[in-house]
Amino acid sequence: MTSKVNGNMDEWVRAPPPPGTFCQRFGNVIYNPEENSILGRTPKRWGIMLTFYMVFYAVLTFLFALCMGGLYLSLEKTQPTYLLEDSLIGANPGVTHRPMPEDPMLHIKVGNSSFHQQYIQELDEFFEDYKNEDWWLKNKNCTSKDNYGFPDSPCIFVKINRIIGWKPDFYNVTALPEDIPEDLAEFIHNENPSEQNQVWISCEEEKANETHMEYPWGRGLRASFYPFSILKGYRSPLVAVKLTPPVNRVVTIRCRAWAHNIIYNKSLKEPSGYTRVQLYIEDNTAEDTTEPHT
Repeated sequence: MTSKVNGNMDEWVRAPPPPGTFCQRFGNVIYNPEENSILGRTPKRWGIMLTFYMVFYAVLTFLFALCMGGLYLSLEKTQPTYLLEDSLIGANPGVTHRPMPEDPMLHIKVGNSSFHQQYIQELDEFFEDYKNEDWWLKNKNCTSKDNYGFPDSPCIFVKINRIIGWKPDFYNVTALPEDIPEDLAEFIHNENPSEQNQVWISCEEEKANETHMEYPWGRGLRASFYPFSILKGYRSPLVAVKLTPPVNRVVTIRCRAWAHNIIYNKSLKEPSGYTRVQLYIEDNTAEDTTEPHT
């Protein structure tokens, strides 16, 4: 509205409405009857915004599903896309053992089964998946029937970590490495020629030679288990090592896998090609008079 005073045009501006109480102002924010708005937007503007975001996220969902579908179709169902040297884990398999408790040392106390019962339970659970394997069922020693040798002569089980597609390059019986243990070399030469293509396992005590060792399941992982697979029902092969160490002292056993393409690095910082086992059999009823086994 305008008015003319002394020949000048003045514009009259409508005064703002009274501010009102806090509850009134807050109520107007939620719903303003004068503007017919909810939270500052009219129903029409709310409809436009919701329609935009629905279309926007529908397109994003479609593109994401399209990308995931293409990725899934490009994956192999029987093996990873990247193998061996092209993968993050490389082509040099690690060597490990069971049982493998949180404490790095296997502590056994003669006369107190609670110390070794945890190891027996771990092995029972581990071998649950092997109960249908013919080669495992043939074993008579180092099984649940004899409590895996615990407590006097516990068994450890050495295995190679699975790298899909990895196949060992076996040593030729006529060209064994110079540092291979004599007892293992003799075992290989006496093995049936049809069974000489194996990944051989040798174990030795690090600081002394006072632990008697037996290999009731044999000393190698046969060629028929390779290459490693992820097919349903495949179980990694194992070598059982029965240990009879002196009591009341800590012994460290190093078990090594032998093949051309298993890199051996003795360093404790970056070990490869072997696994270490610390074992302590505590027997308070007997003095340690153990003589080295021959």
